[in-house]
Amino acid sequence: MPRIVIVEDDYHIIEAVDKILGMAGSYILTAVRNPDQAVGTVIAEKADLVLLDIRLPGADGRQILKSLKENASTKSIPVIFLTGMSGEGDKVIGLNMGADDYVVKPFGAMELLARIQAVLRRSRPQPGEHAVDVEGLKLDPQSHTASFQGKPLRLQPREFEILYLLASRPGKAQTRGYLIDRTSSYGMPVGTRSLDTHIKNIRRKLGRGARLVETVPKIGYRFVASDE
Repeated sequence: MPRIVIVEDDYHIIEAVDKILGMAGSYILTAVRNPDQAVGTVIAEKADLVLLDIRLPGADGRQILKSLKENASTKSIPVIFLTGMSGEGDKVIGLNMGADDYVVKPFGAMELLARIQAVLRRSRPQPGEHAVDVEGLKLDPQSHTASFQGKPLRLQPREFEILYLLASRPGKAQTRGYLIDRTSSYGMPVGTRSLDTHIKNIRRKLGRGARLVETVPKIGYRFVASDE
């Protein structure tokens, strides 16, 4: 069963999440109320997913996220922010830092469960997906590893999925709507601005290969093929 660690100081939120996951019946939840114990607990529990509050007593959840992404043992573990901060700017900041999703309090049981399921699904290989090796980019959905020109790429689960969708069909323009639908939380769209933020992060991580992800005006994006 997937192991989830929630870093949250509000007991009522922890209790609500525990009940939601209990109804699903297929998760193990560990709660951390002390921010200083967050990273250590995630490692000890071998977490598959982290639910992380932004506003914690004496700590900022975004700093905890930074610590998780800088630690070799936890950098690939997906993180969902739980927060009362609903501004679009706050969401973009979270995504830029490496969060995989953003759930605003108060949240509905089905919404939270769907987002958890979607993030876990994105972080794991899907049956029938094949490895991609094009223009120096290698993506393996089975091991969820990525490299460009022989150097590893540290992609978040949603970034990996977006890049995989583009690179698996080189030269083909893919609409923003298609990319959003394929990377959304059970029909809950990530939004155009969030998609563009992920593309920006992908290009930054590709470095000189950023040109391979091309913007198609009024349509979306495509992966550039050398024979074009």
